[in-house]
Amino acid sequence: MTISVLPTSAHPYPNVYTVDVTPELARLWLAVGRFNRRVNYSAVAKYVRQINAGLWRCTHQGIAFTREGVLIDGQHRLLAVVKTGKTVRMIVFTAEPIENFAFIDCGRNRSNLDTMRLGQADGTLSSLHTQTVRSFLAGRFCQTANRWSNAEVNKEYEKHHEAINHVVELFAPCKDKRLNDPTVRGLLARAYYHVVPERITEFATKLIHCNGKGGDPVNVLWQCLHVWSDRRESTKCEIYRRTMQTFLGFLHNRTDVPRIDVSTDIFPIPMQDDVNTDEV
Repeated sequence: MTISVLPTSAHPYPNVYTVDVTPELARLWLAVGRFNRRVNYSAVAKYVRQINAGLWRCTHQGIAFTREGVLIDGQHRLLAVVKTGKTVRMIVFTAEPIENFAFIDCGRNRSNLDTMRLGQADGTLSSLHTQTVRSFLAGRFCQTANRWSNAEVNKEYEKHHEAINHVVELFAPCKDKRLNDPTVRGLLARAYYHVVPERITEFATKLIHCNGKGGDPVNVLWQCLHVWSDRRESTKCEIYRRTMQTFLGFLHNRTDVPRIDVSTDIFPIPMQDDVNTDEV
């Protein structure tokens, strides 16, 4: 389909190419004429995951050089190509005025939620869904909860939407943000693949509606969630650990918090389509 709304004054943009960027070419471009920010290694790691997962696409957002060969946009993408050792197709601009450097990346980035709503064609999705996906992916050690790309979050939601939606719906009526916690939701979404959903519903309902009084493990978890409110990475790890232990005790009708090995994740994300719903 041709675009029929372009004015008669429109003309092609000069010096634009589609290039299959090999690791060798990326190294060459990075070595000459660099004019860039300090490397953000988290951004490189994010691009590496996307490339390795087949989530990279050639879009209108490309690599840019000045007429003199100075690289003014694209260093993190090129570093990711080098890191993966894979060839990636990109649009390359070769005659950008160097003063345009000050105007690159000044627009509003699409959020995880923007991309999920567009990708799933579902405007009812909320930040509860994206937060749960990120915590679901981060798991026991929580360090990567906020570093997932839009493409990754959208893909993982598509794969695990039943688990994510089940937990989000359970906590949606809860207005207490300390209880309606992303780390708690992420753990319970993982448990969806290992425990019958009805037990998750029972646990979430009890947590939301208890008053935090008494020594019952769920009440103690309620108290902890109200005390641990800073949401640093170390705090998220403690919330995950305590919720995991309390949930396991709940599943086995224990009146104490069981001592378990928390060096690994008891509720791993399934790597295959077949899942185990036998209670842990």
